[in-house]
Amino acid sequence: MNAIRSTLTFAIIILAHAALLPSSIPAKDSARGMAVVRAVSLIEKSAATYVDKRECFSCHHQALAMMAMSRAKLSGIELQPDSLSTQVQFSLEYFGDRRKRLLKGEGVPGGAYNAGYALTGLAATGTPKNEVTKALVQYLLKTEHKDGGWRIRTHRPPLEDSHFTATALAIKGIAEFAKPADKTEPTKRALAWLKKTSPKSTEDHAFKVLGLHWGEATIEKQKAAEVLLELQSTDGGWSQTTDMKSDAYATGLALSALRQSGALTANSPQYKSGVKWLLDHQEPDGSWRVKTRSKPIQKYFESSFPHGKDQFISICATCWAVIELSE
Repeated sequence: MNAIRSTLTFAIIILAHAALLPSSIPAKDSARGMAVVRAVSLIEKSAATYVDKRECFSCHHQALAMMAMSRAKLSGIELQPDSLSTQVQFSLEYFGDRRKRLLKGEGVPGGAYNAGYALTGLAATGTPKNEVTKALVQYLLKTEHKDGGWRIRTHRPPLEDSHFTATALAIKGIAEFAKPADKTEPTKRALAWLKKTSPKSTEDHAFKVLGLHWGEATIEKQKAAEVLLELQSTDGGWSQTTDMKSDAYATGLALSALRQSGALTANSPQYKSGVKWLLDHQEPDGSWRVKTRSKPIQKYFESSFPHGKDQFISICATCWAVIELSE
């Protein structure tokens, strides 16, 4: 079966999976639900625009968008019929065209970070194992460093700036899609790297928690979560670095790491404080704006998301906010 037929098959599976989800939940009429409804429509529109204007897979318009839309769908928010299937198909076709190179440990712009995000995004949609996910797993297995970690190639803070992010996402991708026999040793080495390496930024801290959680390192996960929780500002949010103000990217990511790891529950005062920060800082158009602090590596184009040159990091912040507010 060729790549296009395969991806169309998986797109149909995703649509069938989505059809089994609840069509409505009272929570969508709450303040959190309304915030998600307003935000997810922006994400859908921008993600659709991206695949029309660009041919390369991205973490900001594919992986995080799939994660956010899937979470919103699970909470009962109605999506456009082809929102998820379009992104799944685009992602599988992009990496499907590079499958032979992936098996050699080549062919992924952005390296393990992008491959890990691709697998994490596909897992969020319920995409089953296939030849493309198999190739992406093999890419990760071939690119793990001897010390157990995976590395960032291009530094574009905060999204693409952390070896912790690359390593945690690789652990997640392997956990979701690798054969059982291929999981143990790479994950063991990666966990050893996470345990011994000191995080600096909130991105580092959050993905250290997520990596330890996905790798089932319970004791170390709890300790790392406690440190991340201590970084919460008095206003309820998190900042990207200690010398910056709270923003939606850091806050949504931190809440997600703490909630997924079990360090915070929906009833925790700290979690409620973080959610309140997000609700209080949503823009009238439904987005969350974060000012970029990375140097552009591609020519600017309009992706139908608000905030001009801040649109890429802002859609990422909005995705993380949606992921948490949909809970």
